[in-house]
Amino acid sequence: MNFIRIKFLIIVFFVVSIISTPFFVFAEMQIDVQEEEIIVSTSPKNPEPYDDVSISLSSFATDLNKAIITWQGSGGILQSGIGKTDYSFKATGPNTTMTITVTIKPVGSVGIITKKIYLSPSEIELLWESVDGYVPPFYKGKTLFSRGGKIKAVAIPNTNTIKSGNGNISYSWKNNGTIIQDASGYNKNSYVFKNDLFDTTNNITVIASSVAENYNAEKTISIPAYSPKVLFYKKSPTEGVVYNSALSDGTFLDEDEMTLVAEPYYLSLKGGEDSFSYTWTINGDPIKTPSKKTELTIRPTSRGGYAQINLVVESLKQLFQKVTGQLKLTL
Repeated sequence: MNFIRIKFLIIVFFVVSIISTPFFVFAEMQIDVQEEEIIVSTSPKNPEPYDDVSISLSSFATDLNKAIITWQGSGGILQSGIGKTDYSFKATGPNTTMTITVTIKPVGSVGIITKKIYLSPSEIELLWESVDGYVPPFYKGKTLFSRGGKIKAVAIPNTNTIKSGNGNISYSWKNNGTIIQDASGYNKNSYVFKNDLFDTTNNITVIASSVAENYNAEKTISIPAYSPKVLFYKKSPTEGVVYNSALSDGTFLDEDEMTLVAEPYYLSLKGGEDSFSYTWTINGDPIKTPSKKTELTIRPTSRGGYAQINLVVESLKQLFQKVTGQLKLTL
């Protein structure tokens, strides 16, 4: 009798197990995926107007390649289907906001996840200038800098909100990929730095975002260090320095004397002229440095031949702030 009872209990347990198995399997298939577990990536992160933009979805909580994903814009459905994790498009113009709604139904899930993506294509200009790079008077070009010089970068946001004076902007500055904490912050739209002696190029990035979160823009520019150079000009007793025409090799010295003015372009001379040495030579022979270090008066004692003028301008404080100029005069 006990044997029959035990056998009955075993059969009952076996039947219950078979009946319950689908329930447990079904229960295990129910996936509760949260909205924050769906990651949205945009490239570029802060698009400019009319940029080509790509948006991608990813998740460690579910296999999105098996999910039903629908992308919708203001005009209706953009794309829909299984595994539609990427969408590419061209951004709209400035001062506009794009809204893209993505609905996701993960495989095995009874719920639907909705993600809203807002894009406001924004522009920002990033300009730079040399702070201490030297150029002579009346120079019309851009003042460049040499290695070890100081540079100022200025960010200029371009959006109606900013132009109207209603925008409050926070700036984040990077130099060669390194965040500059001291230069970053609220309304810090400029960044002054000194070029590292061993950096031939500075890659400067600014990320600007409004407090109201309706403006985000990013810009990167490469600022190369330039090689300094010396140009020589004639100084006239009546007209002063003739800056509109630099002297070239072979210039004929047809006067009893000529005063040369040397201009060392792009050296960090502003405010620091006394920290530079000036070494003049004529035909290889050193001469005493004139009282005006950049001016040399030539008085030929005979005619015929050449006079090779050399000038070396060198910083007494830092490397690479050095330039050599040569000029060959026909006597």
